[in-house]
Formats: sequence, C-alpha cells, structure tokens
Amino acid sequence: MKRELNCAALNNPDIGVGVVGYGLMGKVHSNAYVKIPYTYGKPAAYPRLVSMCGRNEKALVDAARRFGYQHVCTDWKELIHDPAVQMVDNCTPDNMHAEPTIAAVRAGKHALCEKPLAMTVDDARKMRDEAESAGVKHMLCHNYRFMPAVRLAKKLIEEGELGSIYQFRGVYLQEVGHNPTETLENVWYATGTRSGVLLGIGSHVIDMARFLCGEMTAVAGIVRTFNSPRKYGGGKSEKVTADEVNGALVEFENGAVGHIESAGVSTGRKNQLSWEINGSKGSVCFDLEDLNHLHVCLDKVSVKGVRGFTKISVTDFDHPLQSMILPPGHNTGWEYGHVHALNHFIECIVADRDVSPYGSTFEDGYRIQVIMDALLRSADSGSKVHLSF
Repeated sequence: MKRELNCAALNNPDIGVGVVGYGLMGKVHSNAYVKIPYTYGKPAAYPRLVSMCGRNEKALVDAARRFGYQHVCTDWKELIHDPAVQMVDNCTPDNMHAEPTIAAVRAGKHALCEKPLAMTVDDARKMRDEAESAGVKHMLCHNYRFMPAVRLAKKLIEEGELGSIYQFRGVYLQEVGHNPTETLENVWYATGTRSGVLLGIGSHVIDMARFLCGEMTAVAGIVRTFNSPRKYGGGKSEKVTADEVNGALVEFENGAVGHIESAGVSTGRKNQLSWEINGSKGSVCFDLEDLNHLHVCLDKVSVKGVRGFTKISVTDFDHPLQSMILPPGHNTGWEYGHVHALNHFIECIVADRDVSPYGSTFEDGYRIQVIMDALLRSADSGSKVHLSF
C-alpha cells in the first residue's frame, strides 16, 4: 500500500536555496545541491531548490527544470525577497556580484558568492562590511579548498609535518586564448565582463597560497596581453585590454617566499591548477589534473635510502572529505569540490558555526582583491608593493 513520504521522521531540517544565474556556475552549484544528500550520510540540512533567477526566460526554465527548482524569476529582487529563500547563491558574471549580494545580506539572507568577490577593491570592501554588519553567514566559493588532497595538505601543515614553510609555487594555466586567431567570443577572459585571467583564475592561486601558507605581505608583479586586437566571429575587431598572463613574487608573514602565476595562453593546458610547498621537514605538491592524489615527501622515513615523494591516493575513509557514497579507491571528480564547499556553508548556517578557516569568507575575498590590485599596480610601476588590508 502506497503511503505519503514522511520526511519529518528523518529529523533533518531543510534549507531554502535561491540561485541567481543559470550559466555554467549556476548549473555546477545546482548539481552540488542535488548531490549533497547522496554524498553525506546525514547532511546538516537538505537543500530545497526554491528559486532560480536569470534574464533569458527560455534558458532559465530549461536549467531550472533539469535540477528541480520550484520557481523561476527574471528579477533577482524577487528571489531575494522570497520568504522561502534562506540563502542566496550568486552565480552571475563578475560585474554582477556586488549589487545582488549586498541586497541579499541586507534582507537577512545568508550569502554565497562565486569568485572573485567583486571587480574592484571598493566593491569587495563594501560587500564584506555589509555582510558582517547584517550578521549573516557569508562565503566566497573557492571550491579548491575542499578537494580532499588540498585538505590533507592543510592537515599536514597544521600538524607541523612540513616544519617551517620556506616556499610556495603555484600556477593556474589554461590554453583558451593561445591561438591569436581564436574569435573573441570564445576567449572567456577577454569578452563579457573582460575580467582578465587574474580575476578569473589567478584569484584561485592567491586563495590557495593564503589558505595553505598564511597571509601575504608584499607582491612584485608582471602582466602581459599578447593577442590584441582580436576579431569576433562576424569580423569586427576589438582591442583586448584584459590580461592574458600574470605572475608575481610574493612574501608571506611567516617569512616564506612564493611565486604565483596564471595564464590563458598556455598551449596544451586545459585547466591546470598546480602547486608545491617546501618546508624544513617535508614538501607536498598537487595538480588539479590529477586531483585524487597528493605527492608527499617527509624527512622521517622508516627505511634508510627510500626518502622521496610518495603519491598518496586520497580516497580512504580516514582522509579529509572522503565521500560517504564512494568506497576507498573510487575516485571523485572536479564537481565534488563544490559539493563539499556548499555542504560546508550549509553546515555553518545550521550549526551557527564560523565559515572560516576552512571556508573562504568575504573578508578573504576582500583581501584577495587587495592582493590582485597590488599585483596590477606593481606591474604598472615596476616596483614591489607592500600590502595593507
């Protein structure tokens, strides 16, 4: 005999989610919300996909239907003031991060925002201040903090296994713009918001460096744009001002030195975020294109003469963020960084816990914006810039 599903018997709350944006990241975040109940044996709350917002109604309805949203709207103000929405997830283009997010926190909604936090330092500062003043939970979606291999590296550093940190080297490389004849509409960093590579993916490298090695104190940068002008598919030509390559030498509060680099013209690189950290007692290195492994070298070895890097498969149940649904040795994919990140944010809301240090707050987003601005100013002046937050 069929019976109505009694969800109250599970004794788990749900949380009303509103997502602004139906593009790539809107779909990625929606997928994460759907997967949370499958990934965690007892989630803090079940995400309830209340509303999705976007400008193109046909595309919006198609995306919302795929993920099971209850409502759609073409005005983000309507989504924010929906009483069924408890948290607002901003997945819009970079230049649309500030206004809807500020409105959301003023309405008392918990706020999640895609990176970078904003296009300017002033907007990032305002977003941070408004969120902190509202007393809501706020998180910037730096999903790579929530890769199991990254969290294992963080654990090793926190436990002192690497000793004193000496060096950080990190790159985020893609090839999307390497061909000078590639049409402008196909080069994400040079069209649309024209955010450039630094804001688009360089922000991830900066966040990773701060997450693992601590705050930066100075930066000396260089920036290049190689392919300007570019043509649209229709033949119209446009000057490209967005950066295509950037790099910087950085100094950390703990005395460590580092190098960070991001590029959109690295031929052959689809989506390579890789980094290495060297310490007085050991080293670790990671490559997003091999995301289920962390390479670890520690001084303490049981057998003389076998010291070197060991490739660790981070898929055992005692590893950080191991998916409950997958047995040991069964690899997770790129999307699980978002699953773990969004679940962390929901847990912080339900348990009234701090989003930091494992989640990236709007304070982190503001500081990253300051660092990116300093890198650009350093590249322009040719001088090292000392950081002040």
